[in-house]
This record gives sequence, C-alpha cells and structure tokens, in this order.
Amino acid sequence: MTMTDEILTGEGVLLDVRPASFASRILSAALDAFVILTMASFWLYLILMSLQLVSEAMIGAFTIASIATVTIIIPAVVETLTRGYSLGKLAVGLRVVRDDGGPVRFRQAFVRALVGFGELWMTLGGIAVLTSISHPKGKRVGDILAGTYVIRTRTANIAPAPIQMPP
Repeated sequence: MTMTDEILTGEGVLLDVRPASFASRILSAALDAFVILTMASFWLYLILMSLQLVSEAMIGAFTIASIATVTIIIPAVVETLTRGYSLGKLAVGLRVVRDDGGPVRFRQAFVRALVGFGELWMTLGGIAVLTSISHPKGKRVGDILAGTYVIRTRTANIAPAPIQMPP
C-alpha cells in the first residue's frame, strides 16, 4: 500500500481507500452528462415553446441561466444532497469525499462544479484528462482547488482465508 491510497481523517484515523480510476471517472461523467443534458433539453424545449411571445433578449438571458443551472447548480446540489454521489458515480461505484475522508459539503461541490464548467465543458474534458493522468491520486483541477478526492466505494470481494485446523 502506498501513501496515495490512504486518507488521514481529522480524528487521526488512517483510512485505506482506492482512488477512482481514470476510466471509471470518464464513464461516470459521461453518464451524468447524458442524464443532465437529456433532462435539460426536454425542459428547455417545453419552456421555449411556451415563451413564443417574448423578446430575443429574454430568450438569450433564459439560455444563459439554463446553461448555468445545468452545468453548475444542478451538479453542486446533487453532490451535496447525496453526500458525494451522482447518478453516474452511483452506477459506477464512485464517491466524492473531502481530503480528510468526510462527506463533501456545498462549498466543495460548488467549487468542483464551477471549475468543472471551464475544465470539463469548455475544453470538452481535455484539461481534466491531462490533470487526472498526471496527478498521483487522479485528481482534476476542480478536485485540487476544492480539496476533494474521488474514491471507489465498491471493491472486489476478497475471500477470507480458510480456517486451518490443527493436525
């Protein structure tokens, strides 16, 4: 076991956790993006159809507010309320925790989502991929700035050693 696989909690307890792999984080992000974009496009379509009589400026403002809601507010609120999970992370078996192993708070989730807008959405994940590959714990820039860490919650079942009977 290396030091990158351990988290020291505030109480001085050493937790043995496995960092999330690069592939599992990409799969989780793809699932989250698919769900959020599908839901957002459906609601955006319904609302824009009902706003046919408004001006172009109102539609532009509504579009900007929708983008901010979909890419920043919804992910931050979901991670906060579920204590580090999202639909994609739950399906893949990942969880976001603080660097001390505690549950993620709104501040950390908001910083991750805010930085993620530029890091994930604006560069199509290019910066996140480069940072995640080069960091020993697989952190992206949002994780580094927020003080969070993505861990695996599901691990392989290890069969217990068989009981040895004395001769």
